[in-house]
Amino acid sequence: MATPREAPKWKRGKRRIAHKHARPKTLIDELVREHGVIHGTHARGQVWIGATRRLAYVLEQTCLGRRARAGTERGIPLRPNGSGIELVIRMCCEDAYYVASVLGCLCVSEVIEGREMEVKLGLGTCDMDLGTLWRRFRRDCGHAFAMKCAATMHFRMLGWLPRSGLQYGADLVLYQRHPALVHSDFVVTLVPDVGARQSFVLDTSANRAVALDAGWPDWPDVQATSRLAVQVNKKFLQAHVSAPKNLNWDDPSCLSHVWVNEISISRFRSNRNIESYAEVE
Repeated sequence: MATPREAPKWKRGKRRIAHKHARPKTLIDELVREHGVIHGTHARGQVWIGATRRLAYVLEQTCLGRRARAGTERGIPLRPNGSGIELVIRMCCEDAYYVASVLGCLCVSEVIEGREMEVKLGLGTCDMDLGTLWRRFRRDCGHAFAMKCAATMHFRMLGWLPRSGLQYGADLVLYQRHPALVHSDFVVTLVPDVGARQSFVLDTSANRAVALDAGWPDWPDVQATSRLAVQVNKKFLQAHVSAPKNLNWDDPSCLSHVWVNEISISRFRSNRNIESYAEVE
């Protein structure tokens, strides 16, 4: 987004306590420098992390995970990070791949029946490399993962904190600080270009229909989302995902051939524009 970023939309009473929380960039630096390699377990379509309270705070404040309710991790082998497991964090696949590949501080283990104790003991026999991790996430989420992963990395590189936009009928919402402190600024829908769509059709891997059957945004969807964005006081972005038509989505290096461009969409209000034209005349 080339336009200057507006001031955060603080929630009531939160601006005066914001100084107690470090900015996301500072916390990301702390995550990389001080916490070393974080160990997580891939299960139920997410990555589960046994964390200390400080690690859980850093991950939550940077929108890289949410605290799991007590007992929901039952049956999942977790390896302690730091002094022990005080809290459990759930991390979506897109954020997990960002932390593993870009920040380089996450190692994810696969749950294999009969080898759960190897994960708990940290023997490393069930750890997945980036290629295996990418393919495992794509198996669970289909092309929705590849697109959302590209968009998540794009917006995080620009300093935004993306989260799921399901509650607003969108793919993502963008925050400047933690959602407990501020309201989100943008709702984002993802739209593949012609080349990306053709590469999806050419791909014969499992779960290809997950993306194709879900349907990409069309103009009625755009109109509905833009009207909703106005009602909830947010701006509406379309993130156009461009890719070569013969791209191999099974290779994680495909992300280097994917481009994301944002288009801001707003409703035309005749009364407002007529008044502005009258002032100019």
